[in-house]
Amino acid sequence: MTQSQQETVTECAPGPLVDMATWFQVNRFYTEEARLLDTRQFDTWLTLFTPDTRYWVPIRKTRMTSSKAGDRNLDLELSGDNEPCILDEGLPQLALRVARLHTVKLLWSDNPPGRCRHLITNVEANHTDSPDELAVRSNFVMMHGRFDEQGTHFYGERRDTLRRVDGSLKIASRKVVLDSTVLWAPAITTFF
Repeated sequence: MTQSQQETVTECAPGPLVDMATWFQVNRFYTEEARLLDTRQFDTWLTLFTPDTRYWVPIRKTRMTSSKAGDRNLDLELSGDNEPCILDEGLPQLALRVARLHTVKLLWSDNPPGRCRHLITNVEANHTDSPDELAVRSNFVMMHGRFDEQGTHFYGERRDTLRRVDGSLKIASRKVVLDSTVLWAPAITTFF
């Protein structure tokens, strides 16, 4: 991800809540996305993104807080734009990760492939300054299992900018805020 891409796709400031019809459309979009990921239809999943997308998973830090105003802001626990992160990818990097999933000889960490289940809840969709974009927050739980009995669980919040392109919603940016500060998975071979 280049610096110019980081600056062109950022979180939109939320405005008023969307109407129920738009909220339902956003929820339907997320239901379809979860189905595509859970059924390993990754090539189709990629079509849900805009060409200038940013897919970012910052690092979460445990930090002590004080009584200063604003010190309990959750964003202070997250790595910033030019700091180390878990993932910071554009559409070409996402496409490369998907291509690797098709080459089982190169991806030993997901052969046999894992089984995933994405649960998306608490969807809040707001209008933004741009008439074609929505600021959407949602909570997620993603279970990933392979050989182990317990599997790996990821949970947190997704902060998306959805853009209407030719009448369809597309993901223009996604910031995944994991609740855990430690990733117990040996490799991240799935998508949030």
